[in-house]
Amino acid sequence: MSKSVSRLQRAKKVAQKVVHGNFMKTNIPAGMASPGPPLGPMLGQKNINIAQFCKDFNERTKDIKEGIPMPCRVTVRPDRSYELIITNPPSTYFLKQAAGASKGAANSSLTDALRSLCHHLAVVAYL
Repeated sequence: MSKSVSRLQRAKKVAQKVVHGNFMKTNIPAGMASPGPPLGPMLGQKNINIAQFCKDFNERTKDIKEGIPMPCRVTVRPDRSYELIITNPPSTYFLKQAAGASKGAANSSLTDALRSLCHHLAVVAYL
């Protein structure tokens, strides 16, 4: 009896459909969504219409300065529709802009890549 039960359990595991997560988080530059990599393959894996997504994202970010990284959360529904939530840009982007640095410190214990003055921080806080 136990052998037949274990065989049924193994068969059930094999027959179960693999369901990928329906949630995706990514950073996309404002107004610069394109169907090419890395965004296109990410959307393609979720079966989202890539051209429609890029058009929708670029339309929603047209009032924002082009190139600012916008964190996005995409929830995919079973009918291939999606819900796009665009949040505020990360504060590290504004700190780097104020300090004039293109990237952060490679080794934070040895170097200070972002030596921002107080008035730079005030400018960032105002944004």
